[in-house]
Amino acid sequence: MTAKPAPPRIVVVGGGVAALEAVLALRALAGRRPTITLLTADLEFAPPATSVASPFGFGMPPGLPLGPLAATYDVRLRHGLLAQVDTGRRLAIPVDDDPLEYDHLVLALGARRRAAVPSALTFRGPGDVGRVEAVLDDLAHRRAERLVVALPSLETWPLPAYELAIMAAAELRSRGLVAPDVALVTPEPQPLAVFGPAATDAVTDLLSKRGVGMHAGRTPIVLSEGLLRTTDGRTVPADRVIALPGVAGPFVRGVPHDARGFIPADAHGRVPGCTEVYAAGDVTTFPLRQGGLAAQQADAAAEAIAAQLGAISSAQPFRPVLRGVLLTGGAPLYLRAVLGRNETPVARRLRTTTSSSAGPRALWWPPAKVAGRYLAPLLATARPTALLTSPMTDLTPGHAHEGGEDDALALALALADEEAECGDYRHALHALDAARALTGGVLPAGYAAKQRDWLARA
Repeated sequence: MTAKPAPPRIVVVGGGVAALEAVLALRALAGRRPTITLLTADLEFAPPATSVASPFGFGMPPGLPLGPLAATYDVRLRHGLLAQVDTGRRLAIPVDDDPLEYDHLVLALGARRRAAVPSALTFRGPGDVGRVEAVLDDLAHRRAERLVVALPSLETWPLPAYELAIMAAAELRSRGLVAPDVALVTPEPQPLAVFGPAATDAVTDLLSKRGVGMHAGRTPIVLSEGLLRTTDGRTVPADRVIALPGVAGPFVRGVPHDARGFIPADAHGRVPGCTEVYAAGDVTTFPLRQGGLAAQQADAAAEAIAAQLGAISSAQPFRPVLRGVLLTGGAPLYLRAVLGRNETPVARRLRTTTSSSAGPRALWWPPAKVAGRYLAPLLATARPTALLTSPMTDLTPGHAHEGGEDDALALALALADEEAECGDYRHALHALDAARALTGGVLPAGYAAKQRDWLARA
């Protein structure tokens, strides 16, 4: 009797968007036959994209524990850090732990976030929410007058900077400041230029209505003596500066990387010179780092592996489609654009002006802030029970969900309260899922607390 061949061994390294998307895509495309091991330093996935709303009265969705997720999708979870890769022996070697043998390896470690504007508050995510709240308090109590939000480079994903500036202006007005002095400094030639003209027009109008000053085409250097200095030699008055971080690569030993530690990968995620090693997301040298793009890179790598295993006939390469949800404190603004291939931050351009879309209606479904083909539906429920069969899809304007977003949000929250009062916490959570979809993934702080309570009761 012929021995049954051993199942292929796939190791995915990381715990962020690209890593989870890769795991979900591999299970959806290759089925249950391969063994999948997830090596991660984090045992809970907390998408940082929604934390930007927390200083302004919105709560963050609860983190997604990776243990139950791994059990649901038959994934072996290994807690640890990657030390190096031995491509000759096909080993992923963690720090102070036994090596992991692999037939296919996906590196999705993400990038390191570091301060890029000295003396500014660097906003990296949930851990910095309290510091942003303190800055808002300083401005509300007249201990400071001028707030600047700074984007340090074109490499940094810009949306959080706009969200911070727009929501800060609204928050300060609600706290009694008639005309808060809030400005945005960015090296972009125009507001959100990467999304194309439709987004630029929409965001320019929004900034004007919220009273946010705009300093485009200027790269911030340092905050000193009440002035934010920029590379062109000019200054912007600032008592407080909130800056987004710069990025650096993880410098994984045993695989090629550039001078800053980022790993090169082709359109299918393959790392040159390394057999069956793939890279996806912020760890790669792709010049724009964003959750949705990281998910698309992970999908391309997963398809390449699935095709190698014979589970699918062919693999599609990474073709960037940029999707973003701009949180405003009210109805979110949905943005979508198709990007050209092989672009640098300087040469980035849209293929056609018609590929730029912006508006208050969802452009993909479910309309999660992290727009991953398999991860978005998972985050839309946060309660995985079965392998995903309905991946995220783009919507045409004619199929976009219409209606009054504020009325729909109020109705969804009212229904959630009614279900909880009846003791049906499962349906109450479903109603909160609908509410999160209407707001781009965040809930008012009170409902974030209710969600945690209802999850425990359910």
